[in-house]
Amino acid sequence: MKNVLIVDDEPAILMAIADYLEEFSDTFTVTSAENGRIAAELLADSQFNLVITDLKMPEMDGFELLAFISAHFPSLPVIVMTAFVTPDIREKLESSGMLQLLEKPIDFEVLAQIINKSLNGTIDQGALTGISLPNFLQLIEMEKNTCLMEIGIPDARPGLLYFNNGILYDAAFIDLRGEEAVYALLRYENVKISFRSLPNKTYRRKIRSDLITILMEGARRNDEEKKTLKEETSRLKTMRIKHKTDTVTTDSPENTVSTNNTSDTPKGELEMADIKEVLEKMKVVGGFMAAGVFTPNGEMVADCNVTNVNLGEMGALANDVLLKAQKATEMMNVGRGQVVHIEAPQAHIVCRCLNENTDFSTTAAGKAHLHMVLALNKEEGNIAMGKMKLEAVINELVAFFR
Repeated sequence: MKNVLIVDDEPAILMAIADYLEEFSDTFTVTSAENGRIAAELLADSQFNLVITDLKMPEMDGFELLAFISAHFPSLPVIVMTAFVTPDIREKLESSGMLQLLEKPIDFEVLAQIINKSLNGTIDQGALTGISLPNFLQLIEMEKNTCLMEIGIPDARPGLLYFNNGILYDAAFIDLRGEEAVYALLRYENVKISFRSLPNKTYRRKIRSDLITILMEGARRNDEEKKTLKEETSRLKTMRIKHKTDTVTTDSPENTVSTNNTSDTPKGELEMADIKEVLEKMKVVGGFMAAGVFTPNGEMVADCNVTNVNLGEMGALANDVLLKAQKATEMMNVGRGQVVHIEAPQAHIVCRCLNENTDFSTTAAGKAHLHMVLALNKEEGNIAMGKMKLEAVINELVAFFR
């Protein structure tokens, strides 16, 4: 038997919905909650297959409930009820294809159809399955909320989004502000959404584009980045296959002949050139000084250096700091630290560990384990862009280290 949770602060609406849905009692059961706090308690104690919630409620409103569901039950479908969908907003939503809503006053017949479709896995409108950041932002705009959202990102300081009466006024993420901060946050799929208390001061509006325009542009940028990464990964795989076929072996081991002399380098000259080519992509970051790939022991594999910085020594020292930070975070029971950012008088040093093994201190056969070090000029360095580019590059280099 499937279970449906309905959340609304108006008892009359809850009763009316429950009465109408009684005829479907052989298909699903209905549980009611008068606010988000009660709903969260029910979700923690019982298993539900679908949540239907209003947004404006006391104690814990629908937005906070959606944040709770996103964090703890990301695959749980949610139907959002709202009375604030104007024709203009409806047109924008339909054109973007990002979000569908169920309008108040509720058409009980339509509601029953949507519930049955959702429970059967055939729904095509009215539900959010896995509440994404774009969906959340659209809800806040429609409900004309004033709020300060905190967007939790793995291995980074949280981002902040400020809405004033449903208008996105300002955003901050690392050292980005305004629209660029929003675009950076939209790159992440798995974020933790929460709300901060509103500040006493009033923020000045720094974002002038409307929300739908920003979301559409963010989606375009993400698609373009994924396409570029896919093409680059395909190209690198092709080059690796070609490198392997360039080695010719006869039947006897002593007669092995290779077109490339790889005895001096563990990866071979061609593959090492490929790694250097990938590292060259870091040069687009503002204030770039140097970047290098290192073994877990701190030995430099390849580098891209446009200054006279001693990257080998810098990498070995940064590697030692990273390992100590990883041990410390493990002892803190907060998980394995993956990034260390050192702010020095003349440079920003960022060290990133990527270990596909679950134990940060060991390397498993067939699983990549590498470190990257990035150095940026203190005055000109774009830290946010540097960290994002470092993340893309190190994930591109993984294939060379398996």
